[in-house]
Amino acid sequence: MVSIVAHQKIKGENKEAVLAAVKKAMESANWKKYVKGKKIFLKPNLLSDQLVPGQCTSPWVVEGVIHVVKELGDVEIYVGDADVATAKQVEKAARIWGIKDVCKKEGVKFVNLSKQSIVKVKVPNGEIFKMLNIPKILVECDCIITIPVIKTHNITTMTCSLKNQWGCIPRFRHQYHLVADKCIPELNSALKVKFAVADGTVCLEENGPRVGRPKVMNSVFATNDRVAMDTCACDFMEIDPKTVGHLQNAEKIGLGNSNYQIKGDKMQSKKFRPALVKNHPIVKWELRLRKIPVISYIIFKTPLFKIPAFIASRYNSIWWYYTKGKRWTQQMVKANPLYMQEFGPLLKRINKL
Repeated sequence: MVSIVAHQKIKGENKEAVLAAVKKAMESANWKKYVKGKKIFLKPNLLSDQLVPGQCTSPWVVEGVIHVVKELGDVEIYVGDADVATAKQVEKAARIWGIKDVCKKEGVKFVNLSKQSIVKVKVPNGEIFKMLNIPKILVECDCIITIPVIKTHNITTMTCSLKNQWGCIPRFRHQYHLVADKCIPELNSALKVKFAVADGTVCLEENGPRVGRPKVMNSVFATNDRVAMDTCACDFMEIDPKTVGHLQNAEKIGLGNSNYQIKGDKMQSKKFRPALVKNHPIVKWELRLRKIPVISYIIFKTPLFKIPAFIASRYNSIWWYYTKGKRWTQQMVKANPLYMQEFGPLLKRINKL
């Protein structure tokens, strides 16, 4: 059996070119066959409240998905993500990245998953999780469309359509970094993810998912098969899929098929600088300390967690951003007229705040 992954290059230097690529990719992947119901939840990546293209899902890609889903007619559309363990970033991220502007313009509701009441959901054949506390909206909706941005990741090697659901369990996911390769597939098995649209317009390489370097790739992917999508994303980044544990485990439990065929534009891969734990001091020390049971409990499961969380937050938003992130953003935007149109107005607005 072969799964179809639709791929479209951005053909033009304006917003309409991005919207057209999203629409064509979704149509080529036969999205209406899989996206059903009256209540549709769109799950972008809103990891960062700083504007470094590639960190979060492009607002134009999110808008493109909304436009297509509206073709269903009388549907309720929700867009949302959750706070990370070290910061309450998602509300600010949605403003900074223009996602709330898109939601307001399109008449859809933005949801902070961290503020949702929770519902206990059974995990089919779960080894790590037997039950999961899932935000209520994700249980009530008929269908989830995941909209990740393609990035390297210093814990899971890469992140795309499977890892994007990590943001659906906001309150405790950081406690499972050492077993993320098993947790990510189990989480996906408990959610109603029916379709994926991957943002490959501006990706992130090097120390992803948060402190990496923007990489312009001008692509959009779509499929109903998350395993196929992430295998394709690995090939896109020239990463061996067999080295990505959560991807291999997802296929083992029947979440999808790694055997895929590209439909649409020919995919041109490019080597991404890898995200290595040794190059990220915060992650390196976190993983070391989590392996020492007593220290792990004291630091990560007591109020003392506020200390490493504060350090991590300041490293990301101050040290890294002002030594690298800001400069990389300016260089990328100035060199790419298309993304100057997308991110230039957002950067100007930030500077006026």
